[in-house]
Amino acid sequence: MTRLQSEGKCIFCNETFSDKGIGRHLTTHLKKMEKEQPSSNQAFHLKVSAGEMFLHLLVDGNTKFREIDGFLRAIWLECCGHLSSFQIKKKRYNIRWGGGGDFGEKMSSKISTVLEKGMQIDYRYDFGSTTPLDIKVVNVYSLKVKKGVTLLSRNEPLPILCDICKQEPAVVICSICIYEEASMFCEDCAKKHEQTCPDFEDYAASDVVNSPRMGVCGYEGGTIDTERDGVWKK
Repeated sequence: MTRLQSEGKCIFCNETFSDKGIGRHLTTHLKKMEKEQPSSNQAFHLKVSAGEMFLHLLVDGNTKFREIDGFLRAIWLECCGHLSSFQIKKKRYNIRWGGGGDFGEKMSSKISTVLEKGMQIDYRYDFGSTTPLDIKVVNVYSLKVKKGVTLLSRNEPLPILCDICKQEPAVVICSICIYEEASMFCEDCAKKHEQTCPDFEDYAASDVVNSPRMGVCGYEGGTIDTERDGVWKK
């Protein structure tokens, strides 16, 4: 499958950069801020990746893993309150959403007590129809930032074209055919797909959204940064 062009806007200057370029660009802003506003507080620059999709986050060092988990669910993942986990240096931080309680390492741990620059983290949401995410600690700054998680950049909606006509943006995905050659359709081709897939109109059709969870377990989109959660426009 051809890799799609992925790019994101900088929260500080609103300029657009490629997937590789946006990380370097954000670093220049953060280093300048650290120099101009030194602090004893720690702030962590995290990159979250899933194929061509990415998030760049700035996280206060006092933030707990549970809060990062909640942010990832809200922007990319949450559908049915599934189990999720962070795997860090052979230790697993697990959470049952909705009051079920944690197990393994504590999700209440502050990230400043665990994370270091360059560290790689394996995150997973839902251990049935799993959505895996790769998280990297890009850098750690001595910088005072607002509490919790700040979104620095996110990939713009990917230029996904209809699998049939290959001309118009795909707006709907068939969860039954998701592993087949054709599963994403424009409005016109979706009507044609209804004629060959009896489950499509009944329950299998879902919107194309800017998330690695799209098409899985009835996922309908996030509740954070919703203006970039839609379909690519030509």
